[in-house]
Amino acid sequence: MTTYFTSDHHFGHANIIRYCDRPFDGVDDMDEGLIARWNETVGVEDVVWVLGDYSLHDHDKGLSYLPRLNGTKYLVIGNHDRCSPTQPDGSLYVPMYLEAGFATVVTQAEVTLPSVEPGGEELRVLLSHYPYAGESHTKQDRHQRFRYRDLGHPLVCGHVHTEWRTQVSSQGTVQVNVGVDQWDFRPVTAEQIHRTILAASPA
Repeated sequence: MTTYFTSDHHFGHANIIRYCDRPFDGVDDMDEGLIARWNETVGVEDVVWVLGDYSLHDHDKGLSYLPRLNGTKYLVIGNHDRCSPTQPDGSLYVPMYLEAGFATVVTQAEVTLPSVEPGGEELRVLLSHYPYAGESHTKQDRHQRFRYRDLGHPLVCGHVHTEWRTQVSSQGTVQVNVGVDQWDFRPVTAEQIHRTILAASPA
């Protein structure tokens, strides 16, 4: 079993193709392309953490794709997910996401990444849709009350799309954006995330 992380698919959102210069010929081509790349990467016994913004606009259609996606799926809610606390009555829609196929629906989480070499150390990281700081297509950080405080723990997130893949916060903490726009529209392994954090860590 391998654990993967991914974010910001925006299933059903035609404008994201233009906003992020995605290589797809329309929303149906994008949706099917994202499904194909997911299943080329993830096996049926694997685990995938989706760090928010799974779909936009036609949430029912987006959720209908879940049975087609390999692995056990966990959702860390993003601001565009219908079940988000940023959305009107968002909490009322959590059961819909669970019934559609997410094993867990949470606003934040904490996991341990495997070591990158035999006998090496594991790494505890925080999971959130939002980085400690940073935005996409706007200058001011939104949804501040849903973001972690930066206390020095490496953070795996989404939300910022094409802005950056890794960033060191003002406190010297590494953040990794697992949004599909940064990773060939595929989920990325926990080991790769660990290696990315190590490579980006200040000396």
